[in-house]
Amino acid sequence: MAITKYITLILFSAFLLAQDGAILPGQKSAIQSLSAAAGFSNADLNTYLIQNYGQTLDGLSRTDGANVIKVFQAGSASKPEPIKQKTELAVASILEAGMKKRFHLRDGSVREGEILSIENGAVALKTGSGTFIIPSGQFLSETAEIKNKKGELFKGVVLGETFEEFIIRTSFGDAVLQKRDIQSMKRYHGGVLDRQSEERRKFYKGEAQLLHVFMDPTAFPLTGNTFYVSGLSVGYGLTDRFMITTKFGSDFNNDLNLHPKMRFYHRKSAEKEVAASWGLGLHRKYPSKTILGKYSHAINITRGENVTPFHEEDTTALTIDDVALEDDGRRLYAETFLVFSSRRVNPTGRGKIGWSMGVKVSNAFVGRDDIIKTKIASGTDSVSIAWSTESKYSVPFRGWLSLEYDLRKDLKFVGSAWVDNGYKTMSLSDTFDDYTDNFSLDAPGGEVSMIDFDFGFLYAVNESFRVGLHFQQPYIDFYWEFFEF
Repeated sequence: MAITKYITLILFSAFLLAQDGAILPGQKSAIQSLSAAAGFSNADLNTYLIQNYGQTLDGLSRTDGANVIKVFQAGSASKPEPIKQKTELAVASILEAGMKKRFHLRDGSVREGEILSIENGAVALKTGSGTFIIPSGQFLSETAEIKNKKGELFKGVVLGETFEEFIIRTSFGDAVLQKRDIQSMKRYHGGVLDRQSEERRKFYKGEAQLLHVFMDPTAFPLTGNTFYVSGLSVGYGLTDRFMITTKFGSDFNNDLNLHPKMRFYHRKSAEKEVAASWGLGLHRKYPSKTILGKYSHAINITRGENVTPFHEEDTTALTIDDVALEDDGRRLYAETFLVFSSRRVNPTGRGKIGWSMGVKVSNAFVGRDDIIKTKIASGTDSVSIAWSTESKYSVPFRGWLSLEYDLRKDLKFVGSAWVDNGYKTMSLSDTFDDYTDNFSLDAPGGEVSMIDFDFGFLYAVNESFRVGLHFQQPYIDFYWEFFEF
């Protein structure tokens, strides 16, 4: 019996030792087959075994092999997460005083500001939150690949960025690229592609210069190769400096007209833009009745000893047809203006603010005595007609000062004040009747207001269409722009 016990003990011990031996070839084959069925690659399997058993497949024991087989058979083995390789981010190769943009740093933070100075590897960066001293090695490189609408491709370091443009240093020099001209763009921070899409500038965002505020032009012309339609005119930008418009109401009335505007002075920086422009208005056959309607308050109607301005007359008793000569009454008409405009970034950092100042004169009063009758019969009375001899009506003029202010990306506040010896206020209903008559504003009625002001709001419905509401005629504006017509 004792011998039997010893033999059993020896056999049991040998069995245990065998279990702790190296993994069997059959176990390895089983593990490889089961792991492959579970979607494990060889690398995934080795990573899993190291994470859970501290060994690769060849280093497992028979016991470990049996456990691994059981786990895979039960379907409880989870594929390990891939080991992430830390990407070494590229440091900015160009840092210069005066650079102004959004800077990306190695710690993941972002600062928007301007570099004031660089001394001994320390960069003084001025932001809206204060001035920070940052080691130059913390700034990540920023490069870009930009393709414009002409098909030109630019690659280089981003030196600066404003609301309207990018400044790129290429291998062949610095390029200034307008955001509105960008077709596609890739940006890299620290050598890593920024997946965030770049929003193209829209004309209502601050970069959009108003061609006019209410009835008065600004010094900013249309962008070249751009077409627009408003409530009173249509226009086309031939170049970035020169545009031309026509008042379609006059065209429909056989008065072909052209209104060119040329910018002869222009200075622009990241913060501010100023411009000066001159313009002409040339009408081939300008109706004399339009002049009489606009300056009706400068025409005196005399009945005996009573003198009444024409605009105060009862229009049912005395009309423009009664006052005007019976001939065709169409003549060459010209006007000219000079305007200066300035726009700058709002100190708050939100949008822009701008103002314009200009003056306009015309030849409306040249030969004015030849377009009105001197006497007419009104019932049993004889009525005398004559232009006023007051000095304020010796030359037709208008001077204005206008303001624009970005309230939001899609909303502008606009205002204007003026002195105009041909201006009269009219109610909304009278303005509507006047406009629908011939797509112009030349009715003789209204209340004389030589010095006046107006304000309102312009709302951008979308990228190309803007509508305005204000409190003087024409009360409602719209502006429809077609980029790259």
